[in-house]
Amino acid sequence: MIAGYVVVLSALMIVSGVSVTPDVMLIALGLAAVILGRGRLFIRDWVPFIGLFLAYELMRGYADDINRVIHDADILGLERALFGGLLPTQVLQEAFHPATGLDPLAIAGTILYFLHFPLPIAIAFLLWVRRRRAYYDYIAALILLSMAGFATYLVLPVAPPWWAADHGLIPGPDGAPAITYLKAQGFNDLARMLGFEGRYLYSYAIYEVNPNAVAAFPSLHAGYPFLAFLFARRAFGRAGWLMLAYAACVWFAIVYLGDHYVV
Repeated sequence: MIAGYVVVLSALMIVSGVSVTPDVMLIALGLAAVILGRGRLFIRDWVPFIGLFLAYELMRGYADDINRVIHDADILGLERALFGGLLPTQVLQEAFHPATGLDPLAIAGTILYFLHFPLPIAIAFLLWVRRRRAYYDYIAALILLSMAGFATYLVLPVAPPWWAADHGLIPGPDGAPAITYLKAQGFNDLARMLGFEGRYLYSYAIYEVNPNAVAAFPSLHAGYPFLAFLFARRAFGRAGWLMLAYAACVWFAIVYLGDHYVV
């Protein structure tokens, strides 16, 4: 019932044009905790995690301010070296992105991008309900992963593929960028399809509190769902393997959209 509640809530938010952010999800899960008779326990167990996570989000944007040396051509060269001179994002977009009209993969990828935070938080809530000891370990691992990512952003600010393309590092035959940042198109198509174009409701408490445009390495969009899979597999058995399928879909989406390199 909890899993279904999270899925339905996320779907309703997406089709209504409401950004699925942790601040909104935590309020919703707090309501679920009250219904379960664990409201006071929820506050005690979740407030420290929320505080640490918000602290990470506040610090994240300072990484590129401290280190002005942005790595772009070297990471791009490494990506090409791993794939025989090819760029996976470019290969995928040439294969699947239509020249005109809707791009279903971009729309699906944008939805997966929306779920970057909610799904790992939902796993945390399920662990909290069913395996409270594992919840503490999971939260500790999530915070450690985030802080390790922040430390890497400090010493190695890496521009994503869309940034490299916009700065002339991935030119096509006509000199124009060979790849497109498809998340914007996917979102606009989704808005037109669902009728919330021009009235999108966005929560700035998380995503835009202190953004960092050159935090492409490591990809926490890849790391969060994989960490959730490792814990879900151990806690929930076969059902936990669904998180690996979800993680693989996220990996495909962030490469196809132009947000991250495979490396």
